[in-house]
Amino acid sequence: MSQWSRPLSALALALLLLARPAWGLDLLDSYRLAKQNDRQLRIAKARAEAEAERVPQAMSQLLPNVTASASRSDVSQQREQSGVTGPRIRYESESDTVALRQPILRLRSAFALQQARHQVRGSQAELQREEQNLSVRLVNAYFDALLARDRIELLAAQRRNVETRLLAAQRALEAGTGIRTDVDEARAQLDRIHAQEIGLQQSIHVTTTQLEVLIGQGVERLDSLDIERLTPESFDPGELEPLIDLSREQSPAILARMAQMEAAKSGIRAAQSDHLPTLDLVAQYSRSLSDSPFFLNTQIESTSLGFQLNIPLYQGGATSSRVREAVALSEESKERYFDAVNTAQVQLRRDYGAIKEGIAQVRALEQALRSAEQAVFSNQRGVEAGTRTSLDVLLVEQQRFQVQVDLAQARYQMLAAWVRLNSLIGTMDEEEIGRLNALLKTTPAPGL
Repeated sequence: MSQWSRPLSALALALLLLARPAWGLDLLDSYRLAKQNDRQLRIAKARAEAEAERVPQAMSQLLPNVTASASRSDVSQQREQSGVTGPRIRYESESDTVALRQPILRLRSAFALQQARHQVRGSQAELQREEQNLSVRLVNAYFDALLARDRIELLAAQRRNVETRLLAAQRALEAGTGIRTDVDEARAQLDRIHAQEIGLQQSIHVTTTQLEVLIGQGVERLDSLDIERLTPESFDPGELEPLIDLSREQSPAILARMAQMEAAKSGIRAAQSDHLPTLDLVAQYSRSLSDSPFFLNTQIESTSLGFQLNIPLYQGGATSSRVREAVALSEESKERYFDAVNTAQVQLRRDYGAIKEGIAQVRALEQALRSAEQAVFSNQRGVEAGTRTSLDVLLVEQQRFQVQVDLAQARYQMLAAWVRLNSLIGTMDEEEIGRLNALLKTTPAPGL
């Protein structure tokens, strides 16, 4: 990808979104915007870029080191001998040196390079984990916003039904065929609905703000879930054990801890290598030019080539201390690795169960909704026949509303659990987001 392709793609996406103000924002567009604008992901990317520099820094300790130095001096010299002071002499002195040092045997640097590579792999896995977490945070924010809108739409439909009941009860009371209780109960129900609407408006504001923070732009309308396209069984994850095995192999959280554990092992070897000799090839060229009372226009050139062997003998116990420190850090990283494996298994089992239960719950609530709608119909017929009152209808309509809310929430929770499970395994990418996006339907602006 060229240096211009990413900014141009971001600009094209922004123009596309601006060009379609009459339609809702879908999940896939939100995901792409979040990958560009989410602060937590940008922090993780910057951290990974910084960590990537560990490798060239460690490699530099095994590559030739070339230095050059130059000095120019104006020397003032006065000589005194046997009580006789000679004249003050001034002369210039020049010196130039070029030195090359090539490490030949530096085990510490070699192990430090291994450690750096493991650390970079760990940081890349951490970045992948943050990308997976972004998918979870985005889907949760998007579905929370949709649920808040669904709740207020269902509540608005219930309010219209209650208003119709109230009007009918008032007319019946005026005609002498109704009772005051029906009017009072309908009005009380309207007051409760009004209070609920106030709370839901705040919920819409909060959930929308959460989504806007993630994607980095304002949200006017969201594409809604098309329940006709949703088949809960298509999100069945299958058997649990293969998923656990897969998480051990490619879970970003586990891979990050594994890389950190390997880096800590290399850290032990690097610390232990401080006890060992080092061997360098050293080459040097120097030139000096100076005047003096004894030598005029003296120029000296020298070239040296040889080996330098350093043997550590005693460093006050610092090396042994660093080894003990590295061993302790390695033990910590090992425990963190096993903790990550156990945590991933617990989370995987939890989300696996949530999906399975969610599928069953959605189907059960769909049947409960059909029963609730039949109960509303039967009570309405009972009112016409004189065997039921308006209060009975209000009660069953309230029950239907609650079932509708529970069903909407169960659908979103099932899909969110599916996203969490895939993120634990490390497979939540744009393709999987597109699968969820296919379940949405565009939401036109009012009047279109």
